[in-house]
Amino acid sequence: MSQEKIIQFLKEAESYISGEEMSDQLRISRAAVWKYIDQLRHDGYEIAAVPHLGYKLESAPDKLLPYEISFGLGTKTIGRNIVSLDTVGSTMDEAFALGMKAAPEGTVVCAESQSKGRGRLGRGWVSPKGKGLYFSLILRPKFAPSQMAQLTLMTAVVLSEALENSAGVKTAIKWPNDLLSGGRKLAGVLTELRAEMDQVKFVVIGIGVNINASAGQLVPEATSLKIETGRSFNRVALLQEILRGMESWYEILNRGGFAPVLEEWKKRCGTLKKRVRVADAAGTVEGVAFDLDSDGGLLIRQDSGVVIKKMAGDILQLR
Repeated sequence: MSQEKIIQFLKEAESYISGEEMSDQLRISRAAVWKYIDQLRHDGYEIAAVPHLGYKLESAPDKLLPYEISFGLGTKTIGRNIVSLDTVGSTMDEAFALGMKAAPEGTVVCAESQSKGRGRLGRGWVSPKGKGLYFSLILRPKFAPSQMAQLTLMTAVVLSEALENSAGVKTAIKWPNDLLSGGRKLAGVLTELRAEMDQVKFVVIGIGVNINASAGQLVPEATSLKIETGRSFNRVALLQEILRGMESWYEILNRGGFAPVLEEWKKRCGTLKKRVRVADAAGTVEGVAFDLDSDGGLLIRQDSGVVIKKMAGDILQLR
């Protein structure tokens, strides 16, 4: 906590702040202040030190550090508990393990890179170090398992809004969980849950966003904000925008408001009115995706006129 307070002092100071002032306010020794400053430098912060003036923050590292994410976040639940890791197999696995240990709702597990990042249907998610957002969020909704599709659709709306607001990039949501720019994947959502009978214990929502990766660091069918705009972006700022959006939309959903989510999803969707082919364990269905129903199922009208509802599946947009 003292380290976070020192970051706060440095960020809020207009110029230099003395070690004595920080030690007095934190009720720790000057030596302890110096120790925390030294650790922050080790984490990548550039902090100037001038005798008789004190310390001044020159720059912060491009790392997903808890105190960077927390600073100015302003949420009540989402992101109030942050686990920041360097390299993991998958943030989904880490978050699921924490969910089993009663981690609080809103816990975020983020990583600089993943060695076994994954998307839907067991597909891999390429996670070049320090070039994207790879994180998972633990929620404990009072939903039935059958309503979990609503969370996936809600998260897609949150990501689409955040990317447009923070980077000026408009995306097309591909049902149910991908965000495309120029027909290539920019971001994705993966939802997994732990349930007993008809009660959801917790849900883990995994989010991957390609931010500052080059084309050579991604698979051919993927893109990044940097590729789309020619600019680099602050990953922490975008993560904060996403977490704020998650809290706002999650509150709406918890009040029984899936209709607003559905309305916004349809506005941003690139799948509706397209001919699609959807494959799942029950077989393959082809037709025109013309609507979503009230629980998030994709409605497909076959050439025969028969309407088929799909809650999940591997989808191919034909035209």
